[in-house]
Amino acid sequence: MRIVLTGHKGFIGQHYLDHIKDSNEVFTYDLADGQDLKDKSIVDRMPDCDVVVHMAATNGTRLFYETPTEVTMNNTLPTMYIVDRYKDTPTKIVFTSTCEIFNGAIDKGLYPVPTDEQVPVMFDDITNPRWSYSIPKALGENLIANLSTHWLILRYFNIYGPGQKDHFISEFVDRAKQGKYYIKGNDTRSFCYVDDAIAMTHKLVTDVSDCTVNVGKQEESSIEDVAKCIMDVMGIDPTLLKIYDGPIGSAKRRCPDTKQVSRLTQFENYTSLENGIRKTVEALL
Repeated sequence: MRIVLTGHKGFIGQHYLDHIKDSNEVFTYDLADGQDLKDKSIVDRMPDCDVVVHMAATNGTRLFYETPTEVTMNNTLPTMYIVDRYKDTPTKIVFTSTCEIFNGAIDKGLYPVPTDEQVPVMFDDITNPRWSYSIPKALGENLIANLSTHWLILRYFNIYGPGQKDHFISEFVDRAKQGKYYIKGNDTRSFCYVDDAIAMTHKLVTDVSDCTVNVGKQEESSIEDVAKCIMDVMGIDPTLLKIYDGPIGSAKRRCPDTKQVSRLTQFENYTSLENGIRKTVEALL
């Protein structure tokens, strides 16, 4: 296939590129290479292709609160321009979205956990800067589903692994190296190792169109348990862990219903949390 891949130097993007580069013709675009996709002229010159996999994004919970304007712009304009470039072509656009788009409803008990793809998008407090990431993602879903000839939306649920930055695991490891053993909040998440997410992603990109799919692991783990697992790998006494209040807007629980992705990909061989954490932490040390 001829594939345009944006964000190939990001965490998931670099793993996906490694997976596809030897058997496909891949055209890559990334801000790290000086290709700012907020410049419409760059997007307009993208080549004709079979599929665009749009992974470029500004992500990281800390950034949502510290630089919400930058997060909003970086996650809105490139998507708009890509849709405009390919809207009258047979190209399939694959958009990597997020489980953040219905955080507000989960904490109000309006949606079940595990959560399937059919629940409506909801933001509970429009003044919360955390939504600087998820609102552009929701907008992107709408644009791509309505203006693309063929499309696929992948809602990632807490993908982790080697090479990840600005994420709970990497940030906790950095703090632990300095003797600071604390977490902010003790929510539950469904951590999915990146190799598993890439295997599912490639199968979906290749074989599936015109639907929204959760990509993740249907297994909840508390942040406390993950932090203690990290400390164990680092040889630190887990009883030293302290727990402080978490940021406003963080969902107390998050876990995907994975029936659809299982049916579409037949993927079952998930990496255990313990093995995934060990691989991730060892890559950071």
